[in-house]
Amino acid sequence: MSRPNSLSSSQTAYLLLTMACLFWAGNFVMGRGVSDTVPPMALSFWRWLLASLLILPFAWSHLKKDWPIIRPRLGYIFLMGFLGGTSFNALTYLALHTTSATNALVLNAANAVFIVLANFFIRSIHPPLNQIIAILIAMFGMLYIITEGNLTRLTSLSFNYGDLLVIASMVGWSIYTAKLPDRPNIHWLSFTAAIFIASTVLLIPLVIGESLFFQAAQIDQTTMSAILYAAIFPGLLAYVFYNRGVEIIGGNRAGIMIYLVPFFGALLAILLLNEEPEIFHIIGFTLIITGVILSHRKPKKPPEG
Repeated sequence: MSRPNSLSSSQTAYLLLTMACLFWAGNFVMGRGVSDTVPPMALSFWRWLLASLLILPFAWSHLKKDWPIIRPRLGYIFLMGFLGGTSFNALTYLALHTTSATNALVLNAANAVFIVLANFFIRSIHPPLNQIIAILIAMFGMLYIITEGNLTRLTSLSFNYGDLLVIASMVGWSIYTAKLPDRPNIHWLSFTAAIFIASTVLLIPLVIGESLFFQAAQIDQTTMSAILYAAIFPGLLAYVFYNRGVEIIGGNRAGIMIYLVPFFGALLAILLLNEEPEIFHIIGFTLIITGVILSHRKPKKPPEG
């Protein structure tokens, strides 16, 4: 591939990833804003069901053609649906019932570091020394946020339940990213639609249990608006953009773009939810971004001679 085309592909990837981060930032703010009226499993289920219905008309012919390849890889498809759709979104929406959108957004910036770790353990991609140092810096920033600037809380494990759910969702997403290169050789529409459908199927028992034993979704304008936004932007478009971005530039380089999620989200939370960032958010966020940027700097080659 020529240099101009390579540059164009990279620019396209970064544009797609930036848009995905903007949509995901809105997802955090929306999830927090409707947390008192829309239960998390219902929001996740209807999000993926609608996203599946939206993509099926475009993906149907490709799905039929690729089915002989998809069928023996259904285990992989459902694993990716669980990691990238079911657990990631359900845990995020559940977390937003007990933590602020700002907290969840800033913690999400550490996702890039989790992706580096997942690629190391799953794909044996060994990070250089600067990435190891970067991981420690970013982890310190994450701990600083969840302890609200009081690291002595670590001795009593006084973490916000919602913060821990956000971290759990990030672990799942990092594994999803590391496993993306193992996708079957099928059309991108087939792959995306299969992931959406798998996520929807896996959420069925969860949304039924939530409706029977906890809270049933109330169908009103707020609920429908939240589901529509979640399905189209952080659902359909963001996943297509993210998967394509990872395909072009790789998981580690794509992961650094996730720091834009808290940047966009903080602006949206201030504008829409009247949340005010605290000083520990700023300090922790600075440490996380420092670690993320350092982790993606190429080490200098030793001088020849």
